[in-house]
Amino acid sequence: MKARQVGNNIQVYKTLPETWTLAGKHIVNFRQADNETLVSAGFYDVVYPSFNSKTQTKGGLYFDEENSVFTYNVTDIDFSATRVIVDENGDDTEETEAVYSIEDKKLEIISNLKTEANRRLQPTDWQVIRKYERSVDIDTDTTTERANILSELTRKENEVNALTSYVDLINYDMRFFPSEPEEDV
Repeated sequence: MKARQVGNNIQVYKTLPETWTLAGKHIVNFRQADNETLVSAGFYDVVYPSFNSKTQTKGGLYFDEENSVFTYNVTDIDFSATRVIVDENGDDTEETEAVYSIEDKKLEIISNLKTEANRRLQPTDWQVIRKYERSVDIDTDTTTERANILSELTRKENEVNALTSYVDLINYDMRFFPSEPEEDV
């Protein structure tokens, strides 16, 4: 992908024009032109920067003169940002609150963990109901499996509650029973 500066705007080209006029000369097969010709016409590569979408944002396209490419600004998200609380009349109060609430994020993650635990428990719920309603024993494998799921939920809830930064929370691995990485043999 190429781009070029046109006045105050940047025009992006997914495909280069087939023909182009440069310094009064009409260039046919402009798409096959060498890089020197493209640069002399103001066409430069568009480079997508790598960034962590959880902790950074990709901003607007700009020309990086040092590297002679068009690229995007990458900015770290300010997780310590606050905002002024507005009252019911729409007037600013003297109070502020965090834009990124650690407690709200913890509640969200724990809610998702409970939903996952419920999904894993649901196939055997009928045995628990049968035990409650008719005193029919739950098989041992099911009891063990359910205990493991509930134990894993408790462990993960404790991990989440121990976290103190928003970045740690958004990077938290919510998988139940994550598999161990394979060792090289």
